[in-house]
Amino acid sequence: MSTNPILKISKVSRTFGAIQALKEANFEINEGEIMGLVGENGAGKSTLVKIISGFDPGFKGSYQINGKEVKFETPSQAEESGIAIAQQELSLIPNMSVAENIFLTGAKVKKFATLNTLAKMARPYLDEVGLTEVDPTTRINLLSVGEQHLVEVARLISREAKILILDEPTAALGEAESRRILEMVERLAANGKSIIYVSHRLDEIFKITKRITILRDGVSQGIQETKDIDVNKLVEIMLGRELANMFPSKADHISDDPKLEVKELWPDGVLEPVSFSAFKGEILGLSGQLGSGAGEVLASIAGALQSRSGSLTLNGETFLPKSPSHAIKKKIAYCSSDRKKDGLFLGRPIFENLTSPALGAISKYGFNFGSSEDNYSRNLAKEFLIDVKRMHDESGLLSGGNQQKVALGKWLSIKPDVLLVNEPTRGVDVGAKSEIYQRMRELAARGITIIFASTDIQEITYLPDRVITFYRGMMIDEHRLEKIKTPVILKEITDPFNETSL
Repeated sequence: MSTNPILKISKVSRTFGAIQALKEANFEINEGEIMGLVGENGAGKSTLVKIISGFDPGFKGSYQINGKEVKFETPSQAEESGIAIAQQELSLIPNMSVAENIFLTGAKVKKFATLNTLAKMARPYLDEVGLTEVDPTTRINLLSVGEQHLVEVARLISREAKILILDEPTAALGEAESRRILEMVERLAANGKSIIYVSHRLDEIFKITKRITILRDGVSQGIQETKDIDVNKLVEIMLGRELANMFPSKADHISDDPKLEVKELWPDGVLEPVSFSAFKGEILGLSGQLGSGAGEVLASIAGALQSRSGSLTLNGETFLPKSPSHAIKKKIAYCSSDRKKDGLFLGRPIFENLTSPALGAISKYGFNFGSSEDNYSRNLAKEFLIDVKRMHDESGLLSGGNQQKVALGKWLSIKPDVLLVNEPTRGVDVGAKSEIYQRMRELAARGITIIFASTDIQEITYLPDRVITFYRGMMIDEHRLEKIKTPVILKEITDPFNETSL
């Protein structure tokens, strides 16, 4: 790895009206280096990435490539200089083939090229990102989410990018596919590519980087050598304060009195029926990779996914929710894994989102007189540490962490007996994660039964009182309190039947 920066940002500032997103920030990366870029939501990471990749030319300060001053007006200009970005939201066309997506802009392709020709051209780029087994003529929508992320990177490499920006590449992936992404990143760096790796998953930052750039409130906190700090120190620099405990203490014991009984529930997408109980005041974790069945079971309990058979028993009543509204009437709340798609009304104010599940509580004879909604929403906001001064802001303008707090907090409006949460901290920074974990524990202490599904192995190990593991549509095992161990969980959700040793 070269020690001369291939890209260098010096004293770069960017303002949006009264908001200063970056304040004389500095950043650099060497050839063949994986540079971690971390910070809370709102710290300035996205703004810096947009400037580097040519999406935002309205900055002040110095931007150099190989010692030469540059200022990109468009992303295409940045690409011509060897800089490309793979954003968290994939930009692939599902019904087109892998090869067609790689050469979508047609920069290296003749006007008339067959699919076989494109496939041959795509092969070396797919090999470089580790997709040696993928047929380039396969449609994108037939690949896993992890494989699609790898195709996205292959597309960038095909444009001869020397500097790759990977923005939360594993946010929506399970453990096995995340590992594949990390292996690809290390392979590209070994081949001379420079990688700017943006992630809230700090364990990944420590695995693959040698240096880390930290932003806090738009100000760069200097470059840290990864070997010289630990997670606690990194978090302290990110937040500007010490974070005593990421995860709150678990329950002293688990009740033997079931609050919710799930009997022979067989959701679509699950291989066989599942049965388990959840107890009052318990946090129960469902662990598995994407498609394992954990998320499907959660959605089925919430009435958001159809079940072929089975029943729930809650508060002595046996039923099977036919819809989310049916589950809500039974005091079952469900926070989905995609807050932007179906968790929030992004174009509506925070206060409207907070009261949306319980309109009956703020209206009379179908009329909403405003004052009751305002008071009701403010009380809900305080419950989840949401700034009450921003209640009239659009939810879409909030950081990921604050959006997630609104998506969770709104369900307190129905006074739930059971709170279901799919991926409680996906795309959320470390400070907001700690707040969400603490709030979930406080709600459990009030007697609410919480069941969550997660692909985050750290979260599934340290947050719940009990864990049920899933693999390829099957329920594998159950672990309580002190018996919840990371190696055991990992084994059960990735290779419970020792298939890799065959």
